Formats: sequence, structure tokens, C-alpha cells
Amino acid sequence: MTLRTDGTPASADTTPLIDSSSMRGAASTADDEWLIDWRCKSFPPSAEGVPASQVAERRWHVHEDFSTPVALLKERALAHNLNRMREYCAEHGVHIAPHGKTTMSPELIRLQLEHGAWGMTAATAWQARAMLAFGARRVLIANECIDPVGLRWIAAHMRDHPQVEVLCLVDSTAAVEQMRAVLREVHGSAAGDTSSPPVRPMPVLVEIGVAGGRAGARDVVAAVDVGRAVSAAPELELAGVAGFEGVIGGQRVREVVEPVRQFLGTIRSVGEELMAAGAFRDTHPVILSAGGSAFFDQVVDVFTEGRDRYARPVDVVIRSGCYVTHDHVTYRAASPFAGDEERDFRPAIEVWARVISTPEPGLAIIDAGKRDISTDGQMPVVLGRLRDTEFRPVDEVAVDRFNDQHGYLATAASAASVLEVGDRVALGISHPCTTFDKWRVMPVVDDDYTVTAAFRTTF
Repeated sequence: MTLRTDGTPASADTTPLIDSSSMRGAASTADDEWLIDWRCKSFPPSAEGVPASQVAERRWHVHEDFSTPVALLKERALAHNLNRMREYCAEHGVHIAPHGKTTMSPELIRLQLEHGAWGMTAATAWQARAMLAFGARRVLIANECIDPVGLRWIAAHMRDHPQVEVLCLVDSTAAVEQMRAVLREVHGSAAGDTSSPPVRPMPVLVEIGVAGGRAGARDVVAAVDVGRAVSAAPELELAGVAGFEGVIGGQRVREVVEPVRQFLGTIRSVGEELMAAGAFRDTHPVILSAGGSAFFDQVVDVFTEGRDRYARPVDVVIRSGCYVTHDHVTYRAASPFAGDEERDFRPAIEVWARVISTPEPGLAIIDAGKRDISTDGQMPVVLGRLRDTEFRPVDEVAVDRFNDQHGYLATAASAASVLEVGDRVALGISHPCTTFDKWRVMPVVDDDYTVTAAFRTTF
């Protein structure tokens, strides 16, 4: 039974599935075997104790063996998105450090690294620790990192693992001094230990922000002052300049895109001034980094234009996180490739629920709620309903609201019987980040909704 919930015929997509050995390798390594158990929401009771590496052998079918609600990952869409981003970066000569907080999934992060990621992006020192444990060797903490416990750990870990690099952001001279105070302790305690390698300077990027937004220096002068302070600090080294344009807006309209490009121009200007001042470390290219999941194309355009005019070699690093699964609403509308079916990313997450009540005309209640699917942005969309073995799109049905464990679907008066008790309903999500954090484990399925792997999250 092949269900194409994206509305295209099954024969239209020839993207190869992720190689089964690669999928199993992502799901479990020799020293990281884990078991399915009762904590894996919606998995079959018979799955208790099954090693993750053996999930594919069980040939479970989501619509026959799993409880509802269930959030799943579509293997072919994942493969397309991973390959598409790798091709895009190669075409434009840029790098990607995907924001791992989107999924916090060891398996998905390993696949992103296998598909050429320059490193991973984190928001906290703890997330950086997790991503290093998942196999990353370079992590960019896209945030200020003045937490003493996390900072000490990072410094010690980089000292003991020369192949690892953890970078973070800084936006003020006050933050520079906070970091120096902690790192001086680490350097001091290591000074008398001749058995350990020396503590390396912490690589940091100056963060640029916007008025009314979150962290980040607000103008070029302030940012350059911060960069100079970093350059003068022996415990630190200046690695680049960064920012996040997504705080300006999420819609791909002129009123948002123009300020986004101006903001990116400011990041570039700060980088160029600090290059001229000789403030950056000599051992690596200068990093210019921005780019969430909506405007990474603008980042590439602004940062790579006339790149031969930079005074130093430059690595452009985008940090999109949601591309790996995309979605049916928010990022589908904001994608740089929207409307181009071949080039665009494809939604890889679906949440399936069951109609448990039709208590009045025009209303159907499903067994999925805020505990199961993202509701912090736009509402999910109803992709269709499955009755017995027949899948049918249902454009006349919309999500009205959610409780913790219930969803309210409104049906048009002319389509009052389109949903019946017992029907399964496919929902397309509007925000990957806050769907992933509701599931410990998600099944990965092929075109026929047969389970090929199980991927964890570690929120």
C-alpha cells in the first residue's frame, strides 16, 4: 500500500532511499546499541526489548502495528533533503553546520555529518557535549557561552581532544571579560600539569544583533570593539562574525527580505573591518556565519558576492536546521525553492492520529494533541484520511485547535461525513523543532509505510 500524502503519484519520485546499511548504522553503532521499550511512545507492545539495529527486520507497518498518535519520518524525503543541501553547498562553495537543536537526534545528526556537514550548531554547552557524543568534531554554539561550568568543560575537552573544535559567540566586552575570568582559572590549573597538552585559546565569533532582537552587538562600531577585545585576550582567539537573520521575520516578502539583506551586510562589514585590523586568528579562514532555514540563500548571496575582494580567506557557514525534515506549512512557504518541486526540500515528518469521536455536525475529534505535535506557530494541516486501505485527500477539513491530548477538526457542512470514527488522519506539521521534542523515538518508514529504522531524540 503506497500512500503519497504529498499529492504526487508514487511513480513521480525516484530519489533513492537512504542505503539500508547507512540507516541501520545511523540508528545504532557497535558501542551505542539501544532497545525499544515502553518509553517509546506508540511503538508496538511486542517491540519491548528489540534492539534498534534490528527494527527493520521486524517489518512493522505503521498503520497495522503502531498505536495512534504516531509521529514518523519518511525515508525518501530525508534522503532527498540531505542530498539537496549537500548539492546546494557544493554549488555555491559554502559550508553548513546544521542547527542540531531542531532534532537533537543522534541518528539524524550522524546522517547530516555523513552528507558533508562542516560541523554542527548548538545553542548551549550541554547541546555541544551531546553533538560531540553523536560524532561531530566541530560545534558552533550560536549563542553567548559565559556559563562557567560549560565553559570549563569545553576548554578541558578541547585540551584533551586536539581534533575537536568548539566555537561560541560573544557580543560585548563584558562577556569577553566573563569568559576570560573563567578561562584564566582553567589555564592556571593546567599550568603545572606537564602530562596534559596545553589549554587552547577559545575560538569565538562576534555576534551581531538587531534593535529589539536577542543578543548581538547593535552596530558596527560596538562589534569592532568587541572583536578587538577578543583579539587582545590570550585566552581567546577571534574566529569570525555571526548573526541570525530569522529574528527580523519569517515571510519571504520584500518588507522582510530587504532588512535581512541589510543586516547581513552589517555582518560582512564588521568582518571586513576586523580583517583590515588584523584581528582574526592566522591559522584558519575567517568564518562568516548566519542562515536559518528560511533565508540561507540570502546569506549565501550577500556573503559570497565578490568574495575574491576579501582581505583574508573566508568560510561562509550557514546554520539551517529544519531543512532535513522541512514541513508542510512554515518552511514550505518560506523556502528559497518554494514552487520548484524538483529543487525544493520535501516534508519528511507526518503525525498520524485517529478519529475517536464525531460528537456534532462539522466536528471530528482526533487522539493527537499538544503533547504530540507542534502548535506554537501555525496549525498543522490535514493531508488526508485513511479508511481501511483507501487514502483520500480531504481539503475540506482543517485543524481548529488542540488540547493536551485531543485535536479538533472542523469539516465543511457539505462534507460532514468525510471523517468517520476510526478513520486515520495524516497531519502535516508547521514547526519541526517543537514536534521532535515531543517524541523519544520516531519510526522511519519507506514509501509503503513499512518501518525501516527507529531514530531517537535527546531533549
